[in-house]
Amino acid sequence: MSELLSTNQTHDSISSVNSYEKELELFNNDPIAYAKNHRERVFNAPTVLRVRDLYKSFHGLQAVNNISFDLHQGEVISFIGPNGSGKSTMINLISGFLKPDSGIIDINERSVAGLTAVEISEAGLARTFQNGRVFGALNVEENIALGYHKKLHAQRPFKNVQGYPIIRWLSLLAETGVALFPSSKVQHEKRDVQMRVNQEIDRFKERLDSRRKDSTYTLSYANRRRTEIARAHISEPVLLLLDEPTAGMNQSETAEVLEQLQYLKAQGHTILLVEHKMDLVYAISDRVIAMDGGRIIAQGDPDTVRSSAQVIEAYLGKSKELNTVRLHGQSRVLSTQNALENNSFSEQKDIKFDDNNTLLKLDSVNIFYGQFHALQNVSINVPEGSIVSLLGGNASGKSTTMKTILGLEQPKTGSIWYDGEDITRLSTRTRVSRGIAAVPESRRIFPQMTVEENLYTGAYTRNNRAEIQDSLALMYERFTRLKERRTQYAGTMSGGEQQMLAFARALMSKPKLICMDEPTMGLSPKLVEEVLEQIASLRDELHISVLMVEQQAQLALSIADYGYVLQNGRIRLQGVAQDLLHNEQVQEAYLGGKIVA
Repeated sequence: MSELLSTNQTHDSISSVNSYEKELELFNNDPIAYAKNHRERVFNAPTVLRVRDLYKSFHGLQAVNNISFDLHQGEVISFIGPNGSGKSTMINLISGFLKPDSGIIDINERSVAGLTAVEISEAGLARTFQNGRVFGALNVEENIALGYHKKLHAQRPFKNVQGYPIIRWLSLLAETGVALFPSSKVQHEKRDVQMRVNQEIDRFKERLDSRRKDSTYTLSYANRRRTEIARAHISEPVLLLLDEPTAGMNQSETAEVLEQLQYLKAQGHTILLVEHKMDLVYAISDRVIAMDGGRIIAQGDPDTVRSSAQVIEAYLGKSKELNTVRLHGQSRVLSTQNALENNSFSEQKDIKFDDNNTLLKLDSVNIFYGQFHALQNVSINVPEGSIVSLLGGNASGKSTTMKTILGLEQPKTGSIWYDGEDITRLSTRTRVSRGIAAVPESRRIFPQMTVEENLYTGAYTRNNRAEIQDSLALMYERFTRLKERRTQYAGTMSGGEQQMLAFARALMSKPKLICMDEPTMGLSPKLVEEVLEQIASLRDELHISVLMVEQQAQLALSIADYGYVLQNGRIRLQGVAQDLLHNEQVQEAYLGGKIVA
């Protein structure tokens, strides 16, 4: 059986490659004609997903309001829209993480509305998540293999009884026995699964092959996303749902994912995509559906939706001229590499700071992970009431720098000074109590707690209840949407609303310094603008210093006072933000071209 499966997989693989090469040739010859023909072909194919009058509200807030659409076999549909438009709620309804108030959801003519996430997964749906969800203690191979668990037979005897509480123990007992005393069928199945895992890793060979035995918590954010995509695809789902698959990825990494998606499309996979990077959306989609306020405001081929006045206003905001500058950094995500070569730059010039005005200072900090030298003599200054941007590609050392400031990593040599005091050996709690707060990557709110409960966690180092209540009132005044959702579970909010909650939670500790890790990740351009304005207001209105790690260099430098560029754990460039913004070396190597201000 194993040998037969191996032969079939080889033929399938060759067929897939040939199909992809043929599709690629057609695309290169005439991309416009190819896109039109592909849309017409899939529109006449059978319907895989049928959604009718889907409705969901949270305490009177209409998150999804009578949404209807069909997704055909082999079709790629992308959903776009500002954060809070209902995209996340919709895909959580389709995948079973939320139950609809009303409406129809059919997968291959089987009604799945209201079923659990496990039951819908068994029906043929596989998905990734906006913030990336891998099992950190498991290695890459183990994470990917988990995606095939639902299709196992020999290793999961009595799996059909798992949904029955009284007798579900039979399945657990049987699986334990099979693991202890594997039969020949189990051994064959394990080899087949390993073969499939190898095929998935081969899709990202240069990125994942050398890391296949590494625990995923040690991977870069981009490699964790690749692992998650491979885990979703390994089960060969009838419907693949991808939620912001390139969030947090740089230009070259986004281009790599686009190539993988085009390969899956050529193979005939049915894909529902939620994505904010518009050039990726237009490059891969047969149809685009735009949402705002829980409703569909436009749908059709990418060019039709792109030119819709409603979409321009809802997705980009009314101030097109202002957004053009902010979004220029996203316009080249598929064409350039976000990398800094060792010999790319002339000798860097140190920034001259006034020590009397310095709030935070890293002085020649060195961090090691075993033999790996993660930070090499890193020195950074954050003046009082300033915004400092820390730039660099994935695995350059940005997150390690942030963890070091927060006390989550201890320098082997070097020191950290805050407000004139050496805090190198102080605990994280002590640093927070003295005024250092964090807005972590992917927000890290508590999804099963309400908005208000999340806000209270930000004040855990404070004791004066009256002052805490005053701070809470100020947060609701500053972030009015949070006040409207104060009793809503945080996990049901959009990515943009969760980002606002993360900001407000950090402010509840009354900080002097906020460390922000990728604050615009996964946000629509319109909301990116709002987030940047909020960050600037922290400096201008509250005189709070901000150290911001950000992939989109132009966005970060546009509001920053100073900037540092990291590569391979070393500071490669530093300077006044506006100088870096117009530095041709940075523009060519990091931003992908000259910026038009």
